[in-house]
Amino acid sequence: MFSNVRKFVLKSVALSAFLVGVSFAHDGHGAHWGYGEDNGPKNWGKLGFETCQKGKSQSPINIIVKDTKKGKNAISFAYKSDSKDIINNGHSVQVNFDKQGSITFKKTKYNLVQLHFHTPSENQVDGKAYPLEMHLVHASSDNKFVVVAVFFDEGKANPILQEVVNTAPSEVNGTNALKNLNVSALVPKSHAYYTFSGSLTTPPCSEQVQFVVLKNALDASKEQIDALHAILHDNAREPQPLNGRVVESAE
Repeated sequence: MFSNVRKFVLKSVALSAFLVGVSFAHDGHGAHWGYGEDNGPKNWGKLGFETCQKGKSQSPINIIVKDTKKGKNAISFAYKSDSKDIINNGHSVQVNFDKQGSITFKKTKYNLVQLHFHTPSENQVDGKAYPLEMHLVHASSDNKFVVVAVFFDEGKANPILQEVVNTAPSEVNGTNALKNLNVSALVPKSHAYYTFSGSLTTPPCSEQVQFVVLKNALDASKEQIDALHAILHDNAREPQPLNGRVVESAE
């Protein structure tokens, strides 16, 4: 019984850390992790995050389009411009929300908690990586999680993304106000997607996180991508083995 309680507590702590952007590198719950040669993704298991190494449903993945299973589109968006602030947690820049906006996925409502960025993209499609990927993190009332991933390709400047670029703190642990971000404009008009059961893409790599990867990419200028990369550097985990998971494709 005590073992089960301990597992529940550890899982709750890990998922809570994920939602609020707490870094296990700085809070005493684990070894310092990052994206360098010694502390990068291939060594996260050796740093004490065993699920990163031993988990069988890890994210990100390389989506092979011909191997996906056709499904019915089951997502709708109801976002609000309720952003609060933007932080640099040492591993990404993250915009926090008041959880008024939401998605509905497969008849369950999930509130938008935060969004953050990876350069280059973590997920790939038929081996193609994008220069920038955004993760929109959502939680349901019973603590289940959906991450909506949006790719950005180099093209025209994105005026909403520019608000993020303008306010993103360059210093670690920096926080700036960011109010009324029109997050709806950071979602492609087409809601076609790939979806699969995955994990956090950062330590502790907790599983049972549903990923929804939108198929259509948005534009971002080279200057915008470079500005975010100057803060984030290369903060992308490499694609993980599928291990028999089914990737569903919906139009």
